[in-house]
Amino acid sequence: MTMQEWGVYWQAIGVLATVFFGLFGLYKIFQELRRLNEQRDKDRTDKETSAKLKRTEFFLNQHRRLFDNSELYEVLCLIDSDDAKLAMQEMWDKKRKFLTFFEEIALLVKSEQINKEVAFYMFGYYARCAKHGKNFNEGINLSEEYWWLFYEFVKESEEYFEKHKDNPPQSMSL
Repeated sequence: MTMQEWGVYWQAIGVLATVFFGLFGLYKIFQELRRLNEQRDKDRTDKETSAKLKRTEFFLNQHRRLFDNSELYEVLCLIDSDDAKLAMQEMWDKKRKFLTFFEEIALLVKSEQINKEVAFYMFGYYARCAKHGKNFNEGINLSEEYWWLFYEFVKESEEYFEKHKDNPPQSMSL
């Protein structure tokens, strides 16, 4: 064979090698892209789980705060029956603190930082007792212009309780 004939064979071998290495490279690129997509999905899932755990921890801390803070707890113990002690002057600041707590919860609901159904279920009853309690309202200017978030929270929680008279919805989650 002549050199020219050998050149054609070498050229064909070079083309085949290029095609083979090109296909192998495309396969490796495809595998790497799939691995990166899986890693991105895992990272997203991990971030969502972490955010959910942080929201849960924050929510439970707020719930605990209602019971662990002595002033809030004192009001909480009296609010069910609208106890006459709530009308006493030494309770006025404690009641303001109690209302402020509910305004904070309302703000978190409004900004979608906590699930509103969970907030209504966990805190709505007490907010409703505060709004409608005759003794609770003594000594506080509970007008809507000063406590708008609180009133909005109570209104929405009343709608929630009217809608779910028997049980909370099964889909409730933090």
